[in-house]
Amino acid sequence: MGTLARGELPEGDTRVTYTYRLRQQHSAPLPKSFRAWLDQQAPQVLPESLLGKATVYARNQWEDLSRYVTDVRAPVERDIRLFCTGRHGSL
Repeated sequence: MGTLARGELPEGDTRVTYTYRLRQQHSAPLPKSFRAWLDQQAPQVLPESLLGKATVYARNQWEDLSRYVTDVRAPVERDIRLFCTGRHGSL
């Protein structure tokens, strides 16, 4: 989607509206299905297992993880990179 979003704008679109429409079409289904999977797994995994900890962490950070779908101003790679490297550095 990144290459598509940086391409020529369709006539009558602004960069913001075009990017929002692309994110809704191509990106929105993935976080929705991932969240459904997380919610399904949460009661089935042991909270202290690695998968349990990852599930709790992802659910607690959901707003930050899914912001790129609803907020066009959020640059995807930069937001995720900072989020991941900050987490990795604290380990």
